[in-house]
Amino acid sequence: MSQKNLSTRSLLEQIDLFERSIHAVADGGGQRLHGMPGWELSRRAALSKRDLAAWTERIGFAGTYLAASGDECVPVDIEEDDDPGQYRYRCPETFRTKYVSADLVAVHAVDAVKLLTYLADLLGVPQVQRSGITAPTIDGVLWRLGKMRVADTHVDAWLVRGLSSSTDTVFQHFRAASLPDQGLIFTTGQSLPDIVAPPRAYRIVPIASALVDHALKPHFDIDLIHRLLLAPSGSKLEKSLPVRFDRYTNSLVIATKSDKPWAIKGPRQIAVVSYLFEQFENGRRWVPAHEILGAVYGTKKSGRSQRIQNIFSGNSIWEDYIAGDGAGHYGFNLD
Repeated sequence: MSQKNLSTRSLLEQIDLFERSIHAVADGGGQRLHGMPGWELSRRAALSKRDLAAWTERIGFAGTYLAASGDECVPVDIEEDDDPGQYRYRCPETFRTKYVSADLVAVHAVDAVKLLTYLADLLGVPQVQRSGITAPTIDGVLWRLGKMRVADTHVDAWLVRGLSSSTDTVFQHFRAASLPDQGLIFTTGQSLPDIVAPPRAYRIVPIASALVDHALKPHFDIDLIHRLLLAPSGSKLEKSLPVRFDRYTNSLVIATKSDKPWAIKGPRQIAVVSYLFEQFENGRRWVPAHEILGAVYGTKKSGRSQRIQNIFSGNSIWEDYIAGDGAGHYGFNLD
């Protein structure tokens, strides 16, 4: 599946699946499978069957199943059936044989190399830097994504899974004198409690908190990452707005479209963008067209454009930066 078809929500669910797969599921022979059973995956709305097929692999079948018993579910042993499409178990209430789809007890694991490669793409890590993706530093726990550019510097970016259960081992690695003093440790889980300080000048960044809000397609908040690198360890920083409007130069930058600014010409076009930005700062993603036109023209009766498109007539790039929701509302085009 290509990057353009992956939504931010789907990526976040895959990251959570990857994190939770640190806990093993036992198969029928007692082998530990690091993945998630189908009955858990079926509850995840953002992960379509297409996403699962593209980003995960089936690594086996669980040895138990959560069967309904009264108002709760209890684990019951399951065994193979003559029909390969199902497994059977003994009902905990009636003790009769019941059947469950093989898809529901199949255990899926996110393809680590594919996920880490995708994250390295989003972070702009050069291809030649990515040897640590296929050769984990700590098996199943820690990978080096490579060097990424943040503002005017280059820092090592790492990815850690299950940090809360392997903190000592991971931190010991980063205390090695052979490593730089500074770097980014992206975690697929939550950050650690404030009382736990990261080693040296490393910063722990939960991926979920570093992705740009509002955007349908995944983009990292590089400005936030930069501020985290500069701030003292444990600092609480607000996410960056993905949109910046400079009222002195009348230029607009949308972080998800790189840093190429749009230099806006003409007082009415400037008024539209200025009003949209003011509303965006107040948490309004979409604004009705009639409200925008009212802000642009005020009480003026004649010479008013009736549509937003008319104000930008002759401007070929405005739709790269401003989008409609299909219901008469407009906002910044974050994708």
